[in-house]
Amino acid sequence: MKTLPLLKNTLPLLVLFLFLSGFIQTDPLKLTAETNHSTLMFSVPISNGITRVVGKFNEFTINMDYVEDDITQSSIIATIKAESLDTGIDGRDEHLRSSDFFETETYPEIIFTSTSIRKTEDGMIAIGTLDFHGVSKAMEIPLVMTGRDGTNTLGFSARFIIKRSDFNLASDFKHTSMENFIGDDIEVSLDFWTKKRKEKKSSE
Repeated sequence: MKTLPLLKNTLPLLVLFLFLSGFIQTDPLKLTAETNHSTLMFSVPISNGITRVVGKFNEFTINMDYVEDDITQSSIIATIKAESLDTGIDGRDEHLRSSDFFETETYPEIIFTSTSIRKTEDGMIAIGTLDFHGVSKAMEIPLVMTGRDGTNTLGFSARFIIKRSDFNLASDFKHTSMENFIGDDIEVSLDFWTKKRKEKKSSE
């Protein structure tokens, strides 16, 4: 019976601790895509869907702050070097970099920045803003975790569509003999895995 006063005094502190612990967030994993083992592809229908042009971007970075215990506290930012587009044909690539299409000198980067993350049955959806070809537009990108090896090596996959007309891409381009030569839907295919991100030290 002598221990009852001690329990009585301790109980409020225990309740307070349990209450506050619900607001303690796990430190995020600071991750970045290892591009040597990652691929960012795009595919566009042409000639009224008769065929398709497929290409990729060779230079991009994807940085993630990943909170495993609470996906909604995670964030992601992806930066693509537009100049690095590659369809396998030099002449076509130069044309795509020109003012008819990507205008890479004026718009050198394509950037997606998440504002929130929502958990789904299959993975998560990154909700944010896509800055592309001088246009900023709300975008939702679904991400599925494809595997994991250790703490920092996480694999992700994303499949989504960007409307070319939403970003005024090739809006003035006219084919010499065929209308509606370029389709509006750009299919994007992203597969990447991560490693621990090295944070830059602030200069003293």
